[in-house]
Amino acid sequence: ITSRKGGCGKTVLATILAATLTEEGADVALLDTDPNLAAHRWALETRDPPIRSYAEADAERLAELLPTLAERHELLIIDTAGFGNQAATVAAAGADMVLVPVTPGEGDLVEAQRTVAYVEGLGRSTRRLIPVRVLANRIRRATTLSRHLLSELEKLGLPSLQTVMSEAVGYGEISFSGVLPRDGSPAAEIAALIGELRDAGGLPAFRKAGKLEIREGVKA
Repeated sequence: ITSRKGGCGKTVLATILAATLTEEGADVALLDTDPNLAAHRWALETRDPPIRSYAEADAERLAELLPTLAERHELLIIDTAGFGNQAATVAAAGADMVLVPVTPGEGDLVEAQRTVAYVEGLGRSTRRLIPVRVLANRIRRATTLSRHLLSELEKLGLPSLQTVMSEAVGYGEISFSGVLPRDGSPAAEIAALIGELRDAGGLPAFRKAGKLEIREGVKA
């Protein structure tokens, strides 16, 4: 999860995905490459029970750590800093999918374009496809600014998810309580996001039915 723009919701998105997929039964770990360690602290100190989490902001050490964690866990969610740095580049280069949150605002849209172009260029330079998706975040559909953002994303042809995340109080409360929204639009948006990411190949294709975990290609 990356963007050179700070404040677009990268850490909140990382925690939402980590919590939701952990509750589904996935083998999930968080990797925080932001020096402020907000996601790492949340996973270990706020979330109950804690979520497995690692922290590494140094690009060289991160390059050594990533292959190990990729083999250790089914799914690794990486939160990056809100500025261009080498650690974010290393994370994107090793990712199976890159998410770029964007909030309403001209500057945010410009940075989303730049981030997408950077990831696509990184893929060409490493000779591998790095799928990248833009996620509209903190959207108020009744406002002109939010409608403008959604319209511009379409006009620019950026690879955007259909799911959008609203500016809901429930998302902000996660950082203090560690508890996911259980009803209303936030819960529906999270479910839609997980489903869309799974359909796009960015998440393991499995679901939990009661205590029985069903994985694609694996007989229960």
